[in-house]
Amino acid sequence: MKTKLKSTNRKMSSAARTSVWFTICNFLQRGTAFLTVPIFTRLLTSEEYGVCNVYFAWFEIFLLFTSLKIPYEGFNNGLIRNEEDKDGYTSSMLGLIMILTCISAALYVLFHRPINRLTGLSSLLMALMFVQLFFHSPLMLWTNRERFDFRYRYPVIVTMISTILNPLIAVIAVLNTAYRAEARIIASVLVQAFFGLIFMVVLFRRGKTFYKKDYWKFALEFNLPLFFYYVSQSVLNQSDRIMINYYEGSGKAAIYSVAYSAATIMQLLVSAINGSFHPWLYKKLKAEQYGEIRNTMGVLCLLIGAATLSMSAFAPDLVKIMATREYYEAIWIIPPVASSVFFVFLYMLFASVEMYFNENRGIMAISILCSAANVILNAVYIPRYGYLAAGWTTLVCYLLLSWLHFLLMKRACRKNQVREAVFPVKLLLLSAVVVILLTFVSLAMYRMNSLRYVILALEAVLLFAFRRQLLGVIKKIK
Repeated sequence: MKTKLKSTNRKMSSAARTSVWFTICNFLQRGTAFLTVPIFTRLLTSEEYGVCNVYFAWFEIFLLFTSLKIPYEGFNNGLIRNEEDKDGYTSSMLGLIMILTCISAALYVLFHRPINRLTGLSSLLMALMFVQLFFHSPLMLWTNRERFDFRYRYPVIVTMISTILNPLIAVIAVLNTAYRAEARIIASVLVQAFFGLIFMVVLFRRGKTFYKKDYWKFALEFNLPLFFYYVSQSVLNQSDRIMINYYEGSGKAAIYSVAYSAATIMQLLVSAINGSFHPWLYKKLKAEQYGEIRNTMGVLCLLIGAATLSMSAFAPDLVKIMATREYYEAIWIIPPVASSVFFVFLYMLFASVEMYFNENRGIMAISILCSAANVILNAVYIPRYGYLAAGWTTLVCYLLLSWLHFLLMKRACRKNQVREAVFPVKLLLLSAVVVILLTFVSLAMYRMNSLRYVILALEAVLLFAFRRQLLGVIKKIK
């Protein structure tokens, strides 16, 4: 087996090998985050666990202001444009992000009281956040720079070490202090700062450039027009926990976070499928092989739909594994959140077709609209019906997002004279209706354990019956 794996690894192109190893790293990070949930829900009170999750939710939003997502979006484009000075371009981007972070920190110092009230976080936690923000980007820039040149060994090693160190140091810190929420956050900051400082030195030694007008101008011109799109995406992903914390406190935000963590399993599956399916989809779009796309989509819908049902039906058992009894209400949130991931899968497929036909402006408008809808629905229904409403507002918004992307995809296809249906519309509609119905059915089954297990067994039989089709599709899109 070991010899076969080595042989397969050698036969791959450097690009394919890099892609595989970075996918493994992504799985390792997300999988570790999921596996540590049962540890921290038992070491921390629900209020402390909620504070930690609210901190990390706000971190993702503040990261947009301090980095403009420069290490991610447009970075490869900049490296290609400046191929003769890739190291200089990379270190210059780090210089720009450091300036943006310092400006953001200065603004926080000036307006710290209203910002603290808005975030619900103390000045200590906000100070820790800016330290983490400062050291986050060097690691990301270095990792993506290595990926650009198809160098994966050191990034894989660093990812593995940081993924192990983060929870390990956090557990030791939490067990040795009464300030457990702060200890959990400080552990994450220390690991980030350790690697960030190392790669800050590495990037500046390689590039020897802090500021170059043309590099900064290109990055700002590329990323600033997309700023509201980034914000809308982050709001759609993070606003539930933030608004629950604002209206109902960190304890309820913690319960919601456990349900959201459970959906990580679904997200891992969707990410794995999308990572292989999207390149395959682009090839088939270019070859105009729409029939093959429709057939493949039918099988993938069955797989994702079955995973959604499993997640919803298994929610009571999953919560018992992941957390203590005080988190048990999370079972009522998992079905709508799991169903939301199904619609994430759909909208990402539609968006891939839109991006293939360069419909980027429409994508931005849809994201902003749906994030605004999410905030409004949360503001209306969380105070009225409690934090459980956030799961349903999330489902409604992702349903809206997938529908709007479907309409935009249809428009893009008409403009580019695609006369066939790219995806099986009736099957997708039927799948969406079945998923929503099963979401409600799952909730009704939570007091009937035997029925839940019978349904899961029937689902396993169904998947076994279609195993050849599933394996055929997986081999096809690899």
